[in-house]
Amino acid sequence: MTTRQSYDEFLKRLKMEPPVECEFSVGDRVTFTNEYGVSFPGYKVVGFAEEEFYGRFIHLDKSSWWFPVKPSELTLEQKVSDNQ
Repeated sequence: MTTRQSYDEFLKRLKMEPPVECEFSVGDRVTFTNEYGVSFPGYKVVGFAEEEFYGRFIHLDKSSWWFPVKPSELTLEQKVSDNQ
């Protein structure tokens, strides 16, 4: 199985709704800020984990797509409704 196949299979398992209330939706454009304060703009929310993992449940289209991020690590750039 290639990395692309693994990613595609992973996306199929993600939820469209977050396990807890948050301001983000699938398709939103966000800036991710890591624990060292370095910001990375232009990511897209691709789905949500079934459960929270130490406050993490939002998956982005980044190189570590399998590891969810916390809502507090994200800044909204553009709502999905604005993208359409």
